[in-house]
Amino acid sequence: MKIYKLAVIPVLAALLCACTEADRFDKTRIMQIDSVPQGAPIVINGVNVGKTPLSVESETNEQGCFVRQTTITAIPQEAKLHTQVKSFPAYNPSNPDLSLVPEKIIFNMFKNPSEENCVEVER
Repeated sequence: MKIYKLAVIPVLAALLCACTEADRFDKTRIMQIDSVPQGAPIVINGVNVGKTPLSVESETNEQGCFVRQTTITAIPQEAKLHTQVKSFPAYNPSNPDLSLVPEKIIFNMFKNPSEENCVEVER
């Protein structure tokens, strides 16, 4: 009987740890994504999620930060427009502001990516 109890304790501890780890990343935030001009296809981490304007639900931690590195790409639909990319690192406690999930992102497809303010991020 003692062997049974000793075997149960590590299993229960593992289950409790697994629950708290899973609960740590069960939050989400909604991001509004738009572009100028509207209608740009949006790709997030290699997955096409639709055309602007759109709302996307993102997994976050308790601080409202991206759980993993996230890259958002706006694809131009005309030759005169430019591809725009915005990347966010995974949450890092030493600098959490870099990975905060924004409320809104606006891609200006007319601007060259090397120009300033081609991607506007509202927090």
